Amino acid sequence: MNRAVRFDDIRALAVSHIDLAGVARVRVLPHRRLLSASTHGVTISNSVGFLFSVDDHLSRTPALDPVVGDVRGIADISSMALLDAESGLAWAPADLYALDGTVHPACTRSALRRVVDDAQDARLTFSVGFELECTVFRAPVPAAWGAAGTDEVGETMRYLPATSGPASSTRALIEVEAFGLGALAALEFAGVPVEQFHPASGDGRLEFALAPRDALTAVDDLALARVVLTRVAQAHGLRISFAPVPIVGEATNGCHVHLSARREGRNVLAEPAPRGRHGLGVDGGRMVAGILDRLDDGIALLGGSVLSFARLRPASWSGAAVCWGPGNRETAVRFVPGQAGMAAEQANLEIRPADGAANPYLAVAAILAAALDGITREAVPPKPVTVDPGTLTAAQRRARGIRSLPADLGTALDRLASSGFHRRVLGDVLVDAYVATRRNEWEAFGGLAPEAVAEAVRFRY
Repeated sequence: MNRAVRFDDIRALAVSHIDLAGVARVRVLPHRRLLSASTHGVTISNSVGFLFSVDDHLSRTPALDPVVGDVRGIADISSMALLDAESGLAWAPADLYALDGTVHPACTRSALRRVVDDAQDARLTFSVGFELECTVFRAPVPAAWGAAGTDEVGETMRYLPATSGPASSTRALIEVEAFGLGALAALEFAGVPVEQFHPASGDGRLEFALAPRDALTAVDDLALARVVLTRVAQAHGLRISFAPVPIVGEATNGCHVHLSARREGRNVLAEPAPRGRHGLGVDGGRMVAGILDRLDDGIALLGGSVLSFARLRPASWSGAAVCWGPGNRETAVRFVPGQAGMAAEQANLEIRPADGAANPYLAVAAILAAALDGITREAVPPKPVTVDPGTLTAAQRRARGIRSLPADLGTALDRLASSGFHRRVLGDVLVDAYVATRRNEWEAFGGLAPEAVAEAVRFRY
């Protein structure tokens, strides 16, 4: 599929970037401004570009002032998509530039592009796909069961999940059939390739599997898919949440990252025994080792919400255990070997701790950089874990080198702030701005009950 769009079909263009709080921010240009979108772009304040937290609280860093300073959001017209023919609204991702015309050091889309360039220098081509999980709610009603919220006049409302299970059942599908089929049609129209969708475990939860693409296009697909799904939900009288924990006590939402790499056309993850470990190639093992080695310091980039760490718990299929295993959904890195005879086409790694509160450009940049670093260092992976890590004793976990991720956002941000690796990959300006922005969220929500946090941020992402 492609996103070829005729300018004559466009009435307005939404120029969008995902900020450091994981929120998609936007400027809308009328038709007459289309030709300048990819040259002059739009004016964006430092605050909108980098410094708003999820609750719109403003941060400040030594390099970035929330009051003084602007950047230019330059639309990438090659990735532009028409959202629907009737409205004529199109969408395009933006790269953020300083006023002197250079790429801004805190532009996250450009940070991912730099990592992709480093991989190409190493003769590697990454492919990335996503499992996008979300929770769909019916229109809110007073005094009903479900997730609490507040309407415009302050009356307590309840959001009803749009499905009631069972997981992966036809019954749950039928409850959201109109939305699901509308979503597939709208995603296809916008040029987002979907492999499948299904009702996931937990009331109201759906999962959309996006096809693997080159890394930058894949993340653009994800950003666009969230816009499309939100529009379709609204058109069907529904509300959609990509928050990691939309309803406390229910199943959580991840945004699993699938990754493969090719060198000279060969999938480096696939290598038959006896050289391959469970079918994992030598360089594939080094990628696994690199990702695991950097995961503790970089986990704040894969989620970054207070709720991200409420999600990272054992027995939740969130990948909370820092280890890897073939087919193992409780490990942080799951090796997917593919079906017999198809490993060269299908073998990939799934990084499970990522969620929808992340800035996906930064999350993928961190994962790819760690994988590339593992290959460069010829890092050795630990032995694979072929059982649920939660069934092992503490002594058995220690013996196998299995560890837990940081317990909360504050600890994770401390690890990221002191990470020389992530500062080398992303730069001090970007890391400092990210840490400051997410630190505000930790200070605002870290001491609250999870239910209060979920209510505050459920529909912010």
